[in-house]
Amino acid sequence: MATKGHKTKQFIIENSINLFSEKGYTAVTMKDICERCQMSRGGVYRYFSSTKEIFIEMLDSDLKINRSVVEENIQKKVPAERIIDAYFRQEIESIFSDNNGLYFAIHEFAFAEPDQRESLNQRVKDSVNILKMILKHGQENQEFKEFDREAVATHIIYFMDSLKTSSSIVIMSKDMLTKQINLLKELII
Repeated sequence: MATKGHKTKQFIIENSINLFSEKGYTAVTMKDICERCQMSRGGVYRYFSSTKEIFIEMLDSDLKINRSVVEENIQKKVPAERIIDAYFRQEIESIFSDNNGLYFAIHEFAFAEPDQRESLNQRVKDSVNILKMILKHGQENQEFKEFDREAVATHIIYFMDSLKTSSSIVIMSKDMLTKQINLLKELII
């Protein structure tokens, strides 16, 4: 069961996601976060010392959740095609979400915080590894074609990142995205 402190941290992170998505990384201040959360400065600073710390926690939390969901589905022997469909569905939903500006903010974060570039590179590697788990599961169960999992997972991660980053400034239709996802699935299934 989550503690009150953990719930408060999550509350701050969830409200910060909206702010970062709306304003970008560098424009958000701790004052903005306090106002959005309707908390005092002391209340927010008890959990986070800076917007940078909140942003890092947000990124780490997202990756942990994705990894645990994939691992759980593989352990339950959920068909790989269902897992990859859920993955792509989640990616499309994120493109059309109200928080699609967050992906642009992630790139802004990389430029504004050069000391975090290595951790962002690690995040990409971790995302590739999560996708490789799905692909391996599909190949082992003969649901997916044989291919270089590393190359295909890397391609998908960079392709989806490009779509998500562009989605905050370029109009994309669901039909166009569905066609792009179907092309990716042809590589796999």
